[in-house]
Amino acid sequence: MKLFNILLIAEVSARDRVIGGFPEPISAHPSTLAIYKNKSQRRNPRFRVRQEDKKDNIIHCGAVLISSHSAITAAHCLSNTVLFIESGRGSGDSKLGDCPPSFQKKHENYSSIYMSNDIAILNFEKKLKFSVNSFPAKIPDRMPVNNRPSTVCGWGSTSYPSLDYPTEMICADNTILDKSSCIDYYGTQIKPGMVCARSPTFEQDACVGDSGGPLFDWFSYEIDSKRCVHEEVVGLVSWGQGCGTAPGVYTDVFHFKDWIRQNAFECLYCDRDHNHEDDKCVIDI
Repeated sequence: MKLFNILLIAEVSARDRVIGGFPEPISAHPSTLAIYKNKSQRRNPRFRVRQEDKKDNIIHCGAVLISSHSAITAAHCLSNTVLFIESGRGSGDSKLGDCPPSFQKKHENYSSIYMSNDIAILNFEKKLKFSVNSFPAKIPDRMPVNNRPSTVCGWGSTSYPSLDYPTEMICADNTILDKSSCIDYYGTQIKPGMVCARSPTFEQDACVGDSGGPLFDWFSYEIDSKRCVHEEVVGLVSWGQGCGTAPGVYTDVFHFKDWIRQNAFECLYCDRDHNHEDDKCVIDI
């Protein structure tokens, strides 16, 4: 599986389905959202955004639910147009809502040249009801831990440069890299607020169509008595050198925790000791 928006720094070799990638029901990672656009664009190989002209509403990017009123995604997924956000995709209780530009907040210091501060908030006017297929992720209270297992999920292409999109969510396990190892690959392109992850052979990666989607902390995964999944989102798919050829670069969610808290309508798990009546998994299928 290949998940993100690709920054094409060097020539990219073709690749088949990511080794180790596997289909998952949305209930396994219920904070994962799909973003659709209401108009098509030409594909830009710099980013891991899915852009095609077959139909008007396509899966454009991923996002991560953080409360009943807010989600986070990559800043480069925004383009001053209405976005349609789907929760519970592929389940019996999927929901689709619109997010106009006035409810979208891109980081004020985002740079499309350097891909720095690649984070944005999507706020929803209408409250989203939680279920086993739609439940918020936790915001970390610490920096990403080196060599810690992680999981990336999305509906991005499973091949590159030829693109082949799955109908089901695909996830892959990889490992968070220490900053120095990341810099060894990308040099000064690595800026504050970025974190890298890779598999031993680079074959578990994100690709076109996965931008803005989640990188979860593998050890944070818990299932409660109502079968709702609780897990931390440590990164957002941002950019990389092709697909499956080098470490993936993600937005470090912890680095932007204060910014998220200030700009989201609501962030259920931004505070470690939260007490919120909406922190409930309601089985509503």
